[in-house]
Amino acid sequence: MDITTLNDRHLYRGTVTVLDDAAASGQLELSHRTVRFGPAGWLTVTTGASGEDRIEMYPLHRVLLVDDLEEATPDPALLGG
Repeated sequence: MDITTLNDRHLYRGTVTVLDDAAASGQLELSHRTVRFGPAGWLTVTTGASGEDRIEMYPLHRVLLVDDLEEATPDPALLGG
């Protein structure tokens, strides 16, 4: 499953900072990720910059910052085009 199959909501590219108890700073910055707002109460983020990686969902209370947002254009290869 890729992030474009989750639903028809807008996809964005950006940087996400989340709370992470395992990190020394208590925060984890996820740069150059595909991001989707939803389902309700969650932020959906790819785990890597390539788009072929896993999809992770973060509850909004653990999201500190979403920055550098721009609309993402789905890769035609992922859409069968």
